[in-house]
Amino acid sequence: MLRSLLDVLPAVAAYYVLRAAGVGEYVALLAATATGAARVAWVAIRDRRLDGFAACTGLVFALGMALSFVTGDERLLLAVKSLTTAVLAVVLAGTCVARKPAAFGIAKRFGAEDAAIAARWDVLYADRPAFRRVYLVMTLVWAAGLLAESAIRIPLVYLLPVDVMTGLSTGLLLGTLGLPGAWSAWYGKRGEQAATA
Repeated sequence: MLRSLLDVLPAVAAYYVLRAAGVGEYVALLAATATGAARVAWVAIRDRRLDGFAACTGLVFALGMALSFVTGDERLLLAVKSLTTAVLAVVLAGTCVARKPAAFGIAKRFGAEDAAIAARWDVLYADRPAFRRVYLVMTLVWAAGLLAESAIRIPLVYLLPVDVMTGLSTGLLLGTLGLPGAWSAWYGKRGEQAATA
């Protein structure tokens, strides 16, 4: 959750600082987008790798910036974030159809403390349907959450003032990441215990 905050808050801060200084909405959003992209690039260079979340964040910033230059529409710059989360939701659902739920790979990467635990999880995943179901459900919940965020954010982008929506947009994103993240930690632990009992 802290990592998510660090990835999005500098961009929001840049927007509101520039708006307070009298800069227009469009230029302030472009500067915020550039700030977010710079943060993603800096983390990738520092860590010498680009993780999935950072790559997704970078894609959102790059796509938003490209579209803004084509259209000149600051609202589109906000709406494109939801288009990206909708695409991500479809990709997550697709991993379930392919019988390789993304939540399992993510849990292994961030939750398995060493190679022995990762190998044990691979065996459990292959042998126990209840263990596989835990990650299928988790992936589908994340996909549903991202689709819901997209369905809520896009109308709000065109109904609310840009200054209001910029802050609210960040709140929606953090909620979309934080609530399913907290639920996943609880459900994953409970589900794995039940599946391995």
